[in-house]
Parts: sequence; structure tokens; C-alpha cells
Amino acid sequence: MIARGIATSCQAACSSLSAATPRPAARQAVRRPLAVAVCWRRALNLAASAAPSSATQLTPDTGVAAAVHAACERLGKPVPDAAVQALLDNWYTTAGELAALPDETARSLGLPLRLKAVVGELLSQPEAAAESSGLQAGGGSSAEEALAAARGSSDASSGDEAEEVLSDSETDSELVEELAAMRGSGGEADAAAAAAWDQADLPIEERRCPAFRRAGFKSADLPRVTKRPVARKYALSESEFTPALRAEMEALHRFLTVRFFGAQQDPITDGTARKYADHIRGMLGWLHRERGVALDQLSLTALLPSSGREGVSLVFDYLLWLSTERDVSVRTEGLVIRAAGAAAKFLYHSESKANPGRGERAYSDLEVIKELRAMSNANKRQEKVAPRVADEEAKWLSWPEFLRLCGELRRECGALGHNGKKRSDAAVAYSLQRYLIFAIFSCVPDRQRTLRELEVGRTLVKDREGRWVIRHGPQDYKTGRAYGERPPLTLSPHIYPELEAFMDKWRAALQPRHNLLFTQQNGEPLTDKSLYKLFWTTCYRLMGKKCNPHLVRDSVVTYLRGSGASERELEALALYMGHSIEMQRGTYDRRTKQQKVEPAVELLASLNARALGVSGSGSGNGNGNGSGSER
Repeated sequence: MIARGIATSCQAACSSLSAATPRPAARQAVRRPLAVAVCWRRALNLAASAAPSSATQLTPDTGVAAAVHAACERLGKPVPDAAVQALLDNWYTTAGELAALPDETARSLGLPLRLKAVVGELLSQPEAAAESSGLQAGGGSSAEEALAAARGSSDASSGDEAEEVLSDSETDSELVEELAAMRGSGGEADAAAAAAWDQADLPIEERRCPAFRRAGFKSADLPRVTKRPVARKYALSESEFTPALRAEMEALHRFLTVRFFGAQQDPITDGTARKYADHIRGMLGWLHRERGVALDQLSLTALLPSSGREGVSLVFDYLLWLSTERDVSVRTEGLVIRAAGAAAKFLYHSESKANPGRGERAYSDLEVIKELRAMSNANKRQEKVAPRVADEEAKWLSWPEFLRLCGELRRECGALGHNGKKRSDAAVAYSLQRYLIFAIFSCVPDRQRTLRELEVGRTLVKDREGRWVIRHGPQDYKTGRAYGERPPLTLSPHIYPELEAFMDKWRAALQPRHNLLFTQQNGEPLTDKSLYKLFWTTCYRLMGKKCNPHLVRDSVVTYLRGSGASERELEALALYMGHSIEMQRGTYDRRTKQQKVEPAVELLASLNARALGVSGSGSGNGNGNGSGSER
């Protein structure tokens, strides 16, 4: 009777508030499930307020369902039934076991971390638990009955009535802080509960940002991704450049990036040229610190002294040193060889008489280039079979894990802190930028250059259908010379609210001094290093993995190639990502050999089962396990 009375009271309260409170304009876009969940909260509050506190004390041995109910009543929030069932399915049966759950495990089971924390508080403060978890003893109604009645009342209310309940005087954002991880984890019975914790439909100004260190991963516990010892830095710094060397390096950069008369190759991107310069600084630093060449004697000619075959001898010695003393990867060796090749073309360009216009390969008449190309080809063959230097387990995020990370970052796009206090505009803008970088990667798993060079109106545009798309000409991406203009790279509509809010309002708080979409904290454009650091530090903070932007491409390819995608779909993905199907199959697919042969094992098992079932049909069991003549 009391439960039924509570439901009636809830409906009356909803109707009363509906009539008395005008609908705020800012809340008109909120979905009905969130409003329905408010009715749930009120039903539980009515149940608690109508009852004297004769509750059972919460102890470590209290059943997990009762503990969750008590915590939800204290918070005034709906019970995540799917999370309770997941706990029981995984043999977490008591309040003590729930409170001791690692945060990562709790999230994987769909349990809000705030709810887990409250269970811990109730265990440490028995009087608080007794005060918050009781229903009237005299009425003979349990918490479960009250909850069921509340469910009935909320289901019975219309969408318009439930939506009118929301008013500015209530902190409805308190309902929506911790349950993003459990969306879709249960059936229809949990839809309203999940929506109650989900604030994606609220304006950014009304959202609460959860605690940043909620995952518990500390910088002191940062894993090392390689086993090699930390070695001293040896590369030549720009502050050590003599004026002559500085001028030579600037001339090399222009040679590589600017089109000029007599050029034998197309220009390369600014980013690639800078990577080559980094490796050349490494070679020059090695000459100075290991070979004793004075700073005023350092030059590109000191590194590559002739255009003949013998001109590569120092580069060869440097590669041996890298391998034996620094334990670098085969891929790094390949980058060094290509950087040396760029420097050799610059130094001996005037000596080359090759004519690519007549079908001759660029600089093919220079012996130094021939030798470096032979070294590069040998390196590529070695790279195909060489083991990876880095610990993949410390960096790898599966595609579903990456998408969960995107969801966690979206939760941080709130103008209010987890304590309800207003965050600075710059802090909100950084959270939005961080989420958008990851979310765009989830829609367009491209090279990081695409994110760094996004510019509204040039590479990021709205098409005629109102979709935000990334448009690339041949000069805008790495393999543009091979594939030409790319098809439009479409962003998913679910990121439009944050994207447009960032462009229209929040980006200005970062005080950028350029027209690109994303920026560093100092107002300068993102560099490859700054984006790389932003990416891995974010991944580690929330997932405990030092993932980098390029691994996102590997992750989606590995996931799709292991999920039975058709060759037509994989070919389309390769075109979309700007590489060949051979590159997709050989470089981006990170499945182990065992994972790659599993379909063959299953195919053979199925084939054998069918064969045995046919031949042994007279005495078999019909499942391919019969004892036929082949036995």
C-alpha cells in the first residue's frame, strides 16, 4: 500500500510542478528518459522522507544489491539494475567486495564510480548508512517495492508531463554524472536509469566534468614501452649550430619543401622535412660527441663527404652505432637512411644529370644515392620480419577501448567541475579540444597531420547536406601524389554539438594566433610532438596505456580484419585512410599469426565435422561426431 501511495504521490508531484513551473528554453532539448528519471528520483525521495530511520546497518557482508540500493537512495538516483546483475554474474556479492573493486573493473561492469565511492562511505560511516537507507517499518514495504512503484509511476507519466518537471531551481545535472559507461548495458528496464546519468544532451554550460584523475593511473606508475636503458641525449641542439651550419640547414629545408626550376622531385611536406632535420641533427651530434669533430667543423659535407659510393661510410658507421649502442628499431634506421638521402640530394644536386622527364629515376646517376637506396631496400626487407622494439601491450588500445575513451573525454566537456563550481573558459576549451581530437580520429582514423592542419573553410567544411567533412587535395596528405584528391572524410553527427560549440564560443578562450582549428596552450599551432604528447598522456590518464595517434589506424584495421569484414569493405577502408590494401594488410594489421590463422583452424574443424557427419551417418550422433568408416 505504501509503495502504491508513493507512486500516486509522485504522479501528483509531477503534475503540480508541471503546472507551476514554466519550461525553461535551455531544457527543451532534453530527452524524455532523463525527465522520467527525475520522477524516479522523486519517488525514492518521497519514500525516504515518509519513513522513520529504522534501517539495517550496512556492513562489509551486506548483499551487493542492498548496498547499491542504499547508495542510490542516499544519492537520490535510480538503481542501475544492469550493473547489479553484472556484479552478481562476476561473483561480487557483498558490499565489501564492491567497495574494493578497482575503478577500471567497476567501469567495465557499468558501475558508476560515484556510486562505488558512496558504498565505501556508508561502510565507513554506519550511522550515515542507517540514516539514508531506511523505509517505514510500520508499512511493511521494502525498498524494492518502492522502486517498483516508482518505475510504474514514471512509465505511466506522459512525455510532456515528465519534461515539464525540469526546472532551473533543480540541479538536474547532478543526476547525470557517472553512468556514461553503462549506456546500452541493460534492457529497457535500465534505459531511464542510464539516461539519468548521461548529460550528453545538456548544454555544455550545464554539464559537470568528472574528476580528471578518476581512473587512478599515476605518472609515477608510467610503464616503459621499451626495455633498453635510458641513454643520454646526443643529437646536436640548434643552439649549438654555427651560423654557417644554420644557414646550410635552412637551405636544405627550402630545397626539400619549395618547388624550383631544375628540381628532379616534387617537394615534400614541411613536417617530413623537419623529421629529416631531426635525424640529421642526430648524425651531426654523433660526429661531434662520438667522433670528436669540432662544432665549427660540422656540416652536411662532413657527414656525406663525396657523391661517390664511399660517401655513405659515415652514415653506415652511425647506423651500426645506433643498432649496438642505442638499440633502435629497424624502422628508425630506415628514417635515418631517408634523411641522409635527402641531404645527399641537396649537396650533390648540381652534379646529377638524370632527367626524370625522360623516364630516368631522380638522381640515379649519383653513386651515393644508389648506395643509400640499396641500404633502404635492405632495411625495408628487414623491417617486414623484425620484431617490434616497443612493448605493444603497454601502448595498445583495441578499437572498442578507444571508443570508450572517446566517451570518457566527452563527459569532460562540461563548464562545471565535479563539485559544481564553474571552470575557467580556457579549461573548458581544452577539454573540448581534447575530446574533438579523439572523436575526429574515431570518425577519420587518419595521420595526425590531418588533425594539426584542420582549418575551417579550407580543409574542414560543411557540404550541401549540412555535414561536416574534411576535404583534402593532393597536397594536403602524405600519399596525395599517389592517390590524388581524396573522397570527403565525413565526421559523425554526434560530435557536431561539441564541434560547433568549440568553433563558435570556446576556441577563442585559448587565444590562438592562427586560423587552424586546434592550438597549443601558448597560442601556436599544434606540432607533431605536442599532439603526440597530448594524445599519449590522455590515453594513459584514463586507460593506463601510452597509445599514440598512429596506433589508432592500426587499431581500426586490426579490429575490422579480425571481425570478418569483406575484402570490398577493407579495400574501401584503405582508400578512405589513404593507403594501399597491401599496406593495410602488411603494416596496419597488428593481429598475431595465431589470430590470423584462427579462421583456417575453424574452417578445417567445420569441414572435418561435416565430413565425419556424412560418412558416419549410420552410427553417428548427427553432430559430426559419429563413428564412421574413416575411424
